[in-house]
Amino acid sequence: MRLIIGLFKINTQATQNISVANRVENVKAAVEELKRYTESVLKRFTTPDEVEMRAVFLAPEYAFARSVNQGDHSFGQKRQIEEDYVKNSLRPVFEDVSKGFRNALIVPGTVAWRKSMIPALPGKHGSVEAGEAYRRDKYQKRIQSTVDVNLDEGTVFDQHTPVFPVAYKKPGDTRPSLPTVASKTQAIKSAHYIAKNTAHCYYNGNCVYKYNKIGDFYEVSEDTDDTIIVPNRKSKVSGSTVGAGRFSVGGRDVGISICYDQSLSVQDSNDVNVIEPLQKTAGAVDIHIILSAHIEPFAQCANLKPGGLLLSCSSKSEHNKVLFYNGLKFSHADQADIKGIAKLDLYQLYS
Repeated sequence: MRLIIGLFKINTQATQNISVANRVENVKAAVEELKRYTESVLKRFTTPDEVEMRAVFLAPEYAFARSVNQGDHSFGQKRQIEEDYVKNSLRPVFEDVSKGFRNALIVPGTVAWRKSMIPALPGKHGSVEAGEAYRRDKYQKRIQSTVDVNLDEGTVFDQHTPVFPVAYKKPGDTRPSLPTVASKTQAIKSAHYIAKNTAHCYYNGNCVYKYNKIGDFYEVSEDTDDTIIVPNRKSKVSGSTVGAGRFSVGGRDVGISICYDQSLSVQDSNDVNVIEPLQKTAGAVDIHIILSAHIEPFAQCANLKPGGLLLSCSSKSEHNKVLFYNGLKFSHADQADIKGIAKLDLYQLYS
């Protein structure tokens, strides 16, 4: 069967000066172009409901983040959008876009946002105070669950391992030390916000999966303990626990990871442990998605089934790729201009 893929090519690290509202319109326009293209190609062969998954749309990491005057966020600037905007003005838009594009998986990049530790309503816990206590305990345990993990080359990530190598510190970062599990465990006791870098996955009008980035490379670009990024949790697929970043939709098993999740992980090893928090799916998948700022994709970096696809959408145009499970690179069949500021690479595959 034919599968149409659209990779939205825009350097999100150089365009953070564009308002969030305008970025929403740009991504919507790209999705609509993919829909038009998909229907023009497939109308000769199928109807929209004959194929469970007929198209996939991807945009890069940080498609949505707080706007700044210059192209990208520098150290000391707030990256995260507020929770209310994401819930009320972002998710509903793409649910509606997805509803109008039958049997297409739409992943409109990632959104950097923050969630309050203090719930707005009492909810199931009976009081706001009880809800806050529950959140702090949950996130503290999630931070602690990342320690004593074997990474590549026998390196152990422990309580005091920096969240990324000190050699990668940005010139403007004047902090005497980088965050660790130990420092985050302490900070979570009083922090007001949890930072998230989330990929929302839409299918037929529903957000069928939300993947939160695991790796922490300047996710919080400020020198603050008031906003803490917490690693992603494990997910459940069909009742069994698997590594984070795997879900099923449209008759396909799909893996997903975001940027630094890939470079930190056990990608080049043969053994995959289901409790590893860093990202190669424990179960083989039909499609693995990488959304990044600048990660080079390799087929061996994903646990792909025979015939599976690795789809990479990155701010660096040379890393926008569609790879077969054996490493073969596909060429795009067409390319569309999106509002004069971006391109949409269009692929026609038999899958």
